[in-house]
Amino acid sequence: MNHQADIDTLNALLAAEYGSLVHRLAEAGAHVTWPAAGDHQIVQQMLRETQAHQAALAEAILRLRGAPRPPTYPTSVGGVHYLKLSFLMPQVIANVRNLVRLYEAARVVDKAAAQVVRRHLDDHRRHLTELERLHATLPRQAS
Repeated sequence: MNHQADIDTLNALLAAEYGSLVHRLAEAGAHVTWPAAGDHQIVQQMLRETQAHQAALAEAILRLRGAPRPPTYPTSVGGVHYLKLSFLMPQVIANVRNLVRLYEAARVVDKAAAQVVRRHLDDHRRHLTELERLHATLPRQAS
C-alpha cells in the first residue's frame, strides 16, 4: 500500500510542530512575571507535549517507511528573546489556533497514524481552551 499522502501530511504536521512558537520559547528565555505564572505552567506543559508530538510524528512517518523532513524554523518566531511571556501570549494563542486548524484539516488513512493525529489534536484543543480561559479578554480572531 502506498502511504505517500499520509507521509506528506504527517511531515506537514511535523513541520508545524517544529515551527511552533511554543517550541521556540524553550530557547527564548521569556521573562515570566508573577501574573504570567499560570501561562508559564501551561506553556511548559505544551513544550513537553510538543517534543512528544515531534517524536510520535517522526515514528509514524518511519513506520510508514517515509523519511521525516529536517526541521525548519520560520523567521516569524525568531524575535521572541527576552520578551515578557505576557506580551507573547496573544501570539502563542494564535499559534495554537493555527495548529488546531492544521490538525483538523489533516486527513490520514493509516489507522495508527490517524490515532496519533487525533491525540495531538486533542492536546492542542485542550491547551487552546485553557489559554482562552486565562485570556478571555483577547480578541477571538487574533492571528
